[in-house]
Order: sequence, then structure tokens, then C-alpha cells
Amino acid sequence: MIAPVFSVAVIAVYAWAVRRYRELYPARGFEAWRVLAFILGFVCFGLALSAPVDGLAERSFAAHMAQHVVLMLIAPPLVLLGAPLLLAVAVPRRDSARVVAGVANHPVMHAVFAPIVGWVLFVGVLWGVHFSPLYESALESGWVHVVEHVLFITAAFLFWLPVVQVGFVPRPVSFPARMLYLVLMFPQGAFLGLAIYGSRHVLFPHYATVLGTSAMADQQNGGAIMWIAGGFIMFAAFMLVAASWARSERHALA
Repeated sequence: MIAPVFSVAVIAVYAWAVRRYRELYPARGFEAWRVLAFILGFVCFGLALSAPVDGLAERSFAAHMAQHVVLMLIAPPLVLLGAPLLLAVAVPRRDSARVVAGVANHPVMHAVFAPIVGWVLFVGVLWGVHFSPLYESALESGWVHVVEHVLFITAAFLFWLPVVQVGFVPRPVSFPARMLYLVLMFPQGAFLGLAIYGSRHVLFPHYATVLGTSAMADQQNGGAIMWIAGGFIMFAAFMLVAASWARSERHALA
């Protein structure tokens, strides 16, 4: 219940910030599609972390993998497309905005926002959680499950920040670098999905206990979700970056 309520509260604050931004900068405007993307992103967070979905994830590895795909590959880039960092520096009072911008531009934060940090953290969390005792522990302990989700969401935002470069950008990344960044990520989700799909035994005893003889088929479905859905989303992101690069080049020549 907490996640959906929190999502609604964040959306309400964001809507107020957008309205305030439009009042302060009427000539600049704030695209409606960005608002929609942000709302969809937090709706995805709210639904993926709701009690019914969490309960289903405890009973099905495939459902759990679908939940992870939403938390790491769908919701974060949608939220970032809504340009929340732009609102964070443009809407508050000037002194507060300077503090936010100063923190974002601090050398420590620049290091945190470095593409290599986001990429390595994302891959490390992706493989580390699914092939370590943490995954099984998260199924048995609610607090560990919360920690797991925090790891996923934090790693996801740091991964997508160099890709979704809109509004206020603490660390600009060129289009070619963004495309290489995504290309290097393609095999990670695919190999993880294939490793799970191709396993000859049930990787997580919890699901063997809950599902019995159908646990293996459920695990293969989960691996396929990571392999196919994850690959499709990464490819879509790659094509969108390529399209943005082409549009930027056209504008530069106009």
C-alpha cells in the first residue's frame, strides 16, 4: 500500500512543479509528453511494488523477473524523460536552486554520475542479486526484499542518467558514447536470461517449494522474460538515442 500512495504523492508534487515552471518560464513551456512519461513511470513503480504484485512475485519466478524488468528497464527512463532534475533547479527559489545545482555539479557527484559507474553498478546488481544468496533471502525476508528493490532502483537510475539526457544534465554524455554504452549492455541481460533459462536445476529453493514440479518451467519463463523483454527495451532505447542524434544534427544544420 505504501508504494502506490508514495507514487501518487510524488506525481502530485511533480504536477505542482510543472505548473509552477510554466508560470515562471511561459516562453519555454514544458511538453505534455514529458509529464505523461513521468506519470507513467511512477504508475509503473506503484504497480510493480504494490502488495498484489509483490505477492505474485513470491509465488512465481517469472512474475518476479517481470517486476524486475519494470523496476530497472521501464519505470526509471520514463521518470527521467519527465525532466525532474530540470524542475529541481528551475522551480525553487534562486538560493535553493543554486544549492541543488552545486550538489549535482560537485566532483563527488560527477564521479557518481559517471557512465562507467552506472554501467558497472547496473551489471553488478543485475548479476549479483540473481546469482547470490541475496535473491533467496529476499524471498524469505520482507526487509531484505526492500533492500533488493532499493538496489535495483538506485542502479537503474544511475544507469539511465547518461542515456536520458534531458533538461538539467549534471554530466553531459555525447550521442556516440550513449550508443556505445547501450551496445555494451545488450549482451548482459541476454546472457543473464540465457543462464537462467538454460539452467538444469531450479536455482531458488523457495520456488521449488511453492511450485513443485512446475518450478523449472516457471524459471525458464522468467529467463525468457529477461532475455527477450530486456533485449527489446535496450534495442528500443538504442534506436531512440540514434533518432535523437539524427534530429540534433538536422537542427544544427538548419
